[in-house]
Formats: sequence, C-alpha cells, structure tokens
Amino acid sequence: MKRIMVILAAMVIATVSTFAQETINYREKVPHLYTTAEFNLAGGEFQGWGKPDFGLYGISINPGYRFNQNWALFVPITADLLLVNRQSTQNYVEQGTLGLGASYTVLMKDHTAIEFVLSGGSTYINSDINYFKAKAAINLGFHGLGSSPYVGVGCSYFKQYKTGRNMAMLEIGIGFTIF
Repeated sequence: MKRIMVILAAMVIATVSTFAQETINYREKVPHLYTTAEFNLAGGEFQGWGKPDFGLYGISINPGYRFNQNWALFVPITADLLLVNRQSTQNYVEQGTLGLGASYTVLMKDHTAIEFVLSGGSTYINSDINYFKAKAAINLGFHGLGSSPYVGVGCSYFKQYKTGRNMAMLEIGIGFTIF
C-alpha cells in the first residue's frame, strides 16, 4: 500500500505543478508540451455469467508532446489496483505500468474533439502479478482554455507474464487535459 501511495503522491505533485503554469488553447499553440490525467475502470467476467473475477482500477498521468493539432505522443505512467483471485484471502494486487502512447484527433469542432488513443506499457513494480497492458480508446473531449475534461471508452488487453493468461476487457476513462 505504501508503494501505491508514493506513486499517487508523485502524480498529484506533477498535476499541481502543471496547473501552476500558464494555460492556453492548444489549437493556438502547436507544437507544445501537454499532460493528461485520467481515472480508469476495467473489468470482466472470465469464469461464467454472474461471476466477475477481474477488475482493474487505475490512475494515470500522461506527460507528452503535441506535434500538431492532430498528433501527440505521450508516456503513460499508471498506478493500478487489480482485483483478482476472489477465493483467496488477498484479492487485490497493487501494481503500475510505464509505457508509450499516441493520440490522433479525428474531429475537432468549436470546443469539442474526438480523439483516438492507443497506448501500451509494462509493469514497473516487482509484485505477485506482472503484466503487459495495451489500450485502444476513443475520447470525447470538451476543449477550451485551461484544463479540458474528457470521457473515454475503449478496450484493454492484459497479458500476465507468469501465467500467460490473456484478457480483453472494456475500459472506461474519465480525465482532463492540462495544457
């Protein structure tokens, strides 16, 4: 639990320091550095109907660089809480991933945008479960000056290194873009 608290504290500090910077509409300032922060929920039923056996709750901060109005590249840093193995006494594992991601703005009109996001990463904390995670999502954002909220829906792919178990699951994200 201490590891996850340290990771969360580092994410909060990075977010607050980014808020302190002067904000500007990204359409007027391209290229530039940018950051997004997101809360993710994913899960699924893999043992039969009515028996959910896996859940992933995560917080991510994604520092990156926007090359133009459409393309951006970022580094997703996540802190995850996995809900697994319901029959044992320990049914959760704290973990995190570090990886690489890209986004492409498909449609931008007035102060709204639809963005396609693809990212992947591997665990960086030695734990009971180490894995590779990839995500493809579509985000609906409400852009303007300052931070911009968005909602994303997508699919996550999860592969455990030790067992080789593969899972694909629905993922929902709620976040905001910090310019």
